[in-house]
Amino acid sequence: MTLREAVERDKGRRVFSSGSGSLDRMLGGGFRTGEMVEVFGASATGKTQLATQSTLGVASAGLSCAYVDSEGKFRPERLASMCESRGLDPAKILPLVYCIRVDDTQQQLAAIGMVNENENLRNCAMVVVDTVTRNFTLEFGGARALASRQTALGAYLNRLARDSYGRDRAVLLLNRVATVGQEEEAREVDIGGETIRHFVQKVVHLRRRGDDVYASLAEETREAEVRMRITARGLE
Repeated sequence: MTLREAVERDKGRRVFSSGSGSLDRMLGGGFRTGEMVEVFGASATGKTQLATQSTLGVASAGLSCAYVDSEGKFRPERLASMCESRGLDPAKILPLVYCIRVDDTQQQLAAIGMVNENENLRNCAMVVVDTVTRNFTLEFGGARALASRQTALGAYLNRLARDSYGRDRAVLLLNRVATVGQEEEAREVDIGGETIRHFVQKVVHLRRRGDDVYASLAEETREAEVRMRITARGLE
């Protein structure tokens, strides 16, 4: 396409709420079609809660959403309870959210084509991947396989990014963390690191302190954090 066509296409991008007002403000309105956002954090920081509730903004607009599940964490009953707590009808929302279970990298890659070919997902406006690196770390484990792992992950993300931009979809990538450094200097980093950063437009880091969850854009100071809490409605 020409540069003029690209500019015009970007003017028509849609934005869907994450389900959290404070997180939406940090993201500039929410999840934008044509872009990919990575959310990473340790266990119990609300990543799956956020992913589940993010499908509501899409489905409530009458559009379909694909939830690519590599962890086996997707729970339709949790989505139904979120609907009820937010005044939405589960009978209208659940049929628009499709779960695709992927157990290896080949299935994960094939899921992109499955979304495009499935008649019920032709108007799919969001793809959630929970989690993006699990299958790659299982199949390419250990330091010796690092180069192969990053190459395979990069090829997958390239395909996903191209699909997101060309088909006007928002993509939410959930990711695990690794800890680097020792004691006071220890810090959390997202698995896949720079390979993922080459393809995403925003990176959100979730941290939990007590009952509160804090979100910040990667590379920004702690003063830019927003505070949320996991409730019956999700991550608010």
